[in-house]
Amino acid sequence: MRQEIDIVFALLRSALDGTVPEIEPLDASRWWNLFRLLQKNHVAALVTDGVSRLPQALQPPRDVFIPWLAEQEKASAWYRHQQQVQQKIVDLLQQNGINTLVLKGTHTAQYYPNPELREFGDLDLYFYDKHDEADRLIQRRFSIDITNDINHHTKYNLSGVTVESHYHLLNHYHPHSNRSYEALLKELISENYQPSTLLPASQALSTSDSKKNPAKNSKLSTFEILFLLRHMACHFAASRITLRDLVDWALTCCALHDKVDWEKVNTVVKDFGMEPFFSALNTIVAQRLGQQTLNDSQTHGLTDTKTQHLLERDIIYGNPQSAEREREDLGRLVWKLRRWRANRWKQRLVFNDSPFSLWFSNLGAHTHNPRSILHKM
Repeated sequence: MRQEIDIVFALLRSALDGTVPEIEPLDASRWWNLFRLLQKNHVAALVTDGVSRLPQALQPPRDVFIPWLAEQEKASAWYRHQQQVQQKIVDLLQQNGINTLVLKGTHTAQYYPNPELREFGDLDLYFYDKHDEADRLIQRRFSIDITNDINHHTKYNLSGVTVESHYHLLNHYHPHSNRSYEALLKELISENYQPSTLLPASQALSTSDSKKNPAKNSKLSTFEILFLLRHMACHFAASRITLRDLVDWALTCCALHDKVDWEKVNTVVKDFGMEPFFSALNTIVAQRLGQQTLNDSQTHGLTDTKTQHLLERDIIYGNPQSAEREREDLGRLVWKLRRWRANRWKQRLVFNDSPFSLWFSNLGAHTHNPRSILHKM
C-alpha cells in the first residue's frame, strides 16, 4: 500500500510542478488499478499530465492510456458546461439585484495550472441574505424542483449540473462550534462586498481597489482559507476528503499566500481545535506535493509520521465501510452510526467539541431534518 501511495503522490506532484515523476515500472493491471483509484479521488484528469511526462519506457500501454486521455477530455467538457450553467444562474440573479458568491468548484479551479482539469461535482453558491428569493427566481425561471434534504443548503439540478444553494456556509447543527465559526466567516465578507461571479474572491477586487484597500483584500483571502479548511475538516470527520480536496488546499494556500492574514488563521485554527489536521495537511502538501503552503514561522510544527501516514491512507483509500453506502432507511441509519464511531479519531483531529456534544449535535441535526439521513454524508 505504501508503494502505491508513493506512486500516486509522485504522479500528482508532476502534474502540479511539471517535473518528471520517478516511479518503478508498472504492468497493465497495476496501471488500471491506479487509474480507478485516481478516478475515485477525482484527480485522474489532472494526473494524466504527470503520466505523460514519464519516460517512454515507463508509460502505460497505449490501450491502457487512452482512458486517461478520455478522462481529460471529459473533465474539460464538463468544466465548460458548468461554467455556462453557473453564468446562467448568476446573470439571472444579478438582473434581480442578488449577488452570488461561488464556493469551491469553478472558483478554486482558477488556481490550477489548467482550470479545466479540476474535476467537478456540485456547484456551490451562496447568496448572502437573499437565499430564498434566489431559489424562487430559479424555480420560476427554469421550472425545476428544489429539495431541502440538508441542514445548510437546498439543492436542484439544472441542465445536468447539481447546484447546492447555501443559506448557511456551514451546517449550523453539527458540530455546535460551526455556528460561531460561521459568524467569524461572515464578518470577513460583510463590508458591502460585491463578489465576482467567476473569479476567486481574492481576485474580485480590481487592482486599484486592492491597492486602495489592502485590508479588505486580506479579509477576502482569509475568508477563502478559513472556509476551505473548515469545509474539509467537516467532510473529513463525517466521511472523507479526497486528493482533489488536498490539491485544492495546496493551490489555494500558495496562490493567496501573501494576501492572507495568517496570524488570524493560526488563531482560529487553535481556538477551534483544528491544529492536528491543519499541521498534517500542510506536512503532506509540503513533503508529497512540493507545495509550501506556509512559512516555517507560521506552522504548528510538523505532524508525527504516524498521523501523516494515517491521513494519507484515509484520503486516498477512504473508509472501508463506504461500500455499504447504498443502504437505505434503517440500514443506512445503522451504517451511519457505525461510521460515526469509526471516525472518532478523525473528530479528535478537527474539533474541540466534546464527544458528548458531537454525538448530541449529530443526533439533533438528523432530528431537525430526518431526510438528511439519506444524504451521502
